[in-house]
Amino acid sequence: MVPSTAQQEQYGIVGVAKATVFMVDTTSTGPSGPRAALSLLARNAKGGLISAEDAARVLGVGRRVAVARLSRLLAAGWLARARRGLYLILPLEATGANATTVEDPWVLAEVLLSPCYIGGWSAAEHWGLTEQIFRSTFVATAAGARSKSRTLLGAELHIVRVSRRRITGGAYVWRGPLRVSVSDRERTIADALVNPDWVGGVRHLIEILTTYRRGPDWSPSKLLTRMKELGRGSAYKRLGFLAEEVLDAQPALVAKCARAKTSGVIKLDPAVASRGHLVKRWGLWANVGMAEKRDAG
Repeated sequence: MVPSTAQQEQYGIVGVAKATVFMVDTTSTGPSGPRAALSLLARNAKGGLISAEDAARVLGVGRRVAVARLSRLLAAGWLARARRGLYLILPLEATGANATTVEDPWVLAEVLLSPCYIGGWSAAEHWGLTEQIFRSTFVATAAGARSKSRTLLGAELHIVRVSRRRITGGAYVWRGPLRVSVSDRERTIADALVNPDWVGGVRHLIEILTTYRRGPDWSPSKLLTRMKELGRGSAYKRLGFLAEEVLDAQPALVAKCARAKTSGVIKLDPAVASRGHLVKRWGLWANVGMAEKRDAG
């Protein structure tokens, strides 16, 4: 909710980073009044987000008192609730549906779901590995969150739960004042070789692989290192098969995949119902059409 012009005239203005402006009651000038509280909260917010714990710390009060103050600011229309204990400080210029929309879904994910990293199709977009546009932000988290899609503060998050061990080894990027973890190119591909649905299926994985192969950052050794960290034989089967089909063979890479693959038979794309034909060399059902793969390559 954004205050009316009449209300704006009654309130003072406090500026914060990125020219985001928040209004506070100028009739209360004490150190514990709304003006001081909003100013402190705005300066310590992460991408406009403030938790009850952080509010208690920056205001120098207990959590219960901080929650009470946040609730009053929420009722007055200065905050929006992301979930219990986490709030978005609303910018003055926001109106209508945009009033309660978080500026950066990556920041929301980092604050809400840490320990986590931005991965899958979102990481592939970030590194320029795909031209596909996905509405949701892909988040892999070791927090106690269920794997599902959720819309919070106007941001659609696609959440998958992973082990804490899988969270390590990523890259970091700065999103405003907050450092956010994101899988690097090789980890993004390694994740997709284990779980093709992380990038929208094998067809998108092929696009990502071929883009990576043609780019200046192509490094089979780094990719194999990331795959070894995950320790999944299915990834070697998919990469070995696709290396022969769409990556101009790459004999050394193919040989290493052949040595590392495990027993058993998997589907190239687990999301496709049909099994296709069996490729015994890789213990793999090739259930994505060969013509489609060649076109993608």
